[in-house]
Amino acid sequence: METITRLQHTPAAESAATRTTVMAVALLGMFMTVLDCVIITIALPTITAAFHAEIAVSQWTMTGYLTAMTASMLVFARLAADFGKNRIFLAGMAVFTIASLGCAVAPTLQVLIAMRVLQGVGAAMAIALVMAIVFELYPFEMQGKAMGLLGGTVAVASLSGPCLGGVLLDLAGWQAIFLINIPVGILLLVLGIRSMDLKRPDASDQVAMDRGGAASLVVAVASFMVLPGLLAGEGMGRVWAAAVAGIGLAALVIFVRTERRHPYPLLDPGIFRKKVFVVPLFSMVAFFCALLIMEVSLPFYLQGALGFSALQVGGVFMLIAGILTVGSPLVGKLYDRVRWNHYTTAGLAVSAVGLVAFASFAGSKSLAPLLGALVVFTLGFTLFQSPVNTEIMRGLPMHQASLASGLNSTGRHFGMTVGASAAALIFAVHLRAAGYAGEIAGADAAQITGATTTAMLAAAVICGAAIALKVPGWGRDDDDSTPGGR
Repeated sequence: METITRLQHTPAAESAATRTTVMAVALLGMFMTVLDCVIITIALPTITAAFHAEIAVSQWTMTGYLTAMTASMLVFARLAADFGKNRIFLAGMAVFTIASLGCAVAPTLQVLIAMRVLQGVGAAMAIALVMAIVFELYPFEMQGKAMGLLGGTVAVASLSGPCLGGVLLDLAGWQAIFLINIPVGILLLVLGIRSMDLKRPDASDQVAMDRGGAASLVVAVASFMVLPGLLAGEGMGRVWAAAVAGIGLAALVIFVRTERRHPYPLLDPGIFRKKVFVVPLFSMVAFFCALLIMEVSLPFYLQGALGFSALQVGGVFMLIAGILTVGSPLVGKLYDRVRWNHYTTAGLAVSAVGLVAFASFAGSKSLAPLLGALVVFTLGFTLFQSPVNTEIMRGLPMHQASLASGLNSTGRHFGMTVGASAAALIFAVHLRAAGYAGEIAGADAAQITGATTTAMLAAAVICGAAIALKVPGWGRDDDDSTPGGR
C-alpha cells in the first residue's frame, strides 16, 4: 500500500519544465495573496489618516480581506472536485487582480473595504488549493523541500509586505500597494493558462454539494472573525458584537448538525479525531495569530515611538524576510533528511523567546536589542513553517489533499485575522485605559510603547499555548503510524 500511494502522485507524466512553471505560478499566486494580507499593515496608519478614520474602522481593510478569504476557502476547496483545482485557482487570481484595481481607485474608505472583501474572495479561490497543487507535483521524498519552498514563500510574503509597502508608500502613496498586483496578476494568468491542466474532472467523481453546510460555515467563520474588531469599539459596537456572537454560535450549531446528517459533508467531523492532523493545524493557527499581532503592532511602534519613516520600517522587515528566504528551504530539506519530532515545538519556543525579549526592550527604545529580538523570533519562524505545513498535508490520506490544503489555508488565515483584530483590540483598550480617545497616530510614544509591549507579550503567550498542544500524548495517533500514505 505504501508503494502504491507514493506512485499515485509521482509526476511521471509531467515534464520537468512544465512542473517548474506550474510550481512558479502556484508560488507566485501564494505570494501575491499572502502579501496583500500584510502589506496593508504598514499602509494602515497612512490610510487611517487619509480617510480621517479611527483604527477600529480602518482595520477592516485588513480584517475584511482576511474574513472573506478565510470564510470561503473550504467551499472552494470542495468545489475543486467539480471544476478542478487549477481552474478555480486561475479564476480566483483573475478576481483578485480585478479587485486590486478597484481598491486602487476607491474614493471612500467604505468602497475600499468592499473591494478588499471582493479581493479576499478571489484570494480564497486560489490559496485554498495552492498547497494541494504543490504537494501533488512532487514525489514523497521531495515533499519536505516543496513545503519548504511554499513555506518560505508564505514567510517572505508575510514579512516582506511591510518592506515593499514602505517603498511603495514613499514613492507613490497607498494606492500603489494595489496597483502593483495588476501586471503581476496578468503575467500569472498567462503562464497558468499555458502550463496548467485545465480539464474539468470526470463527472463520475462528483458528489452533491453540501450547500447548507457551506452557508452555515461561511456565516460562522465570518462571525467569529469579525467579533474581535467589534469588541474594539464602544457603545453600539458592543451591541453589534453581542449580536454577531449569537449569530456565529447559531450558525456553528447548524453547521455541526448538518455535517452529521449529510451523506457527503463539506467537512467530515472524523478528521478532527486524527491527532497527527489536528495538533499541527491548531499549532499553525496559534502561530499565525501571534505573527499578525506582532506585524500589526510593530509599524505603529517603530513609527510612533522610534520615529521611523515608512521606508525605515520596511527595512526592518526586509531583515526578517531575508532570514526567512534563506532559512525556510534549508529547513525543508533538513526535514526530509533528518527525522525529528520537535521542529515545530522548537520553532514555537524560540519565537516566544523573541517576542518576550522585544517586549522587555521596547521601553528602552534601543535599536540593537530590539532587532536582535526580532531575529530570534524569525529563527523560530524558520524552524516552524516548513515542518508544520508538511505535517498538516501528511496528516490526511492523499485523496483528501484538497481538504488538507483548504483547512491549512483556512486555519492560517483565521489565525491571521484573529491576530490582526486582537492587535487592534489591544491598542484600543490600552490607549483608552491610558485616557487617550483620539486617532492612534496622535498617541504619544509612551502610550504606543505600552500598547506594543502588551501586544508582544500576548503573542508570546499564544505561542506558549501552541507548545502546550505538543506535549507527549497529543502529537500522534494511538497506532503511531505515519499519516498521508507514507
